[in-house]
Amino acid sequence: MTALTGPLIAECSTWLSIVSKLFNTRMSVLLAPHQLTPSQFSILHHVTRQRLEGAHTISQIAAAVEVEQPAVTKTITKFQNMGLVEIEANSSDKRSKLVRATSKADRLLGTIYQEIGPDLFKVFDSLNGSDIATFAAQLKTLGQWLDKNRL
Repeated sequence: MTALTGPLIAECSTWLSIVSKLFNTRMSVLLAPHQLTPSQFSILHHVTRQRLEGAHTISQIAAAVEVEQPAVTKTITKFQNMGLVEIEANSSDKRSKLVRATSKADRLLGTIYQEIGPDLFKVFDSLNGSDIATFAAQLKTLGQWLDKNRL
């Protein structure tokens, strides 16, 4: 096992920043035909994926995807106008509303993944035979740690 050193941490941090920016830019281009930004896609993905757990408030969605609440409100309104979400009263808190994805959101998400899949395949195929399952597991571990240790 490689020991963590200052230079290694700096290199990992630098590359994580670069890869994050490059991937976000790529996703912006791929999502443009659907009139979605990466942040909006993240919200759509979260709301649709969390659908089995029930509806969520705007505050819960904003916290989960780390997007400011006004931006989430604006995006949810856009999604409601597109028929992607339903908004209902929150019986436990009259000040907030509950957001639930519709089956149209499921279909749109499926369509988007089908359309961007070939490009994403090329992206991850660029790892040249690396163990993609190990890479995915490491990304998941890092993501879970960052999620549990938010600043």
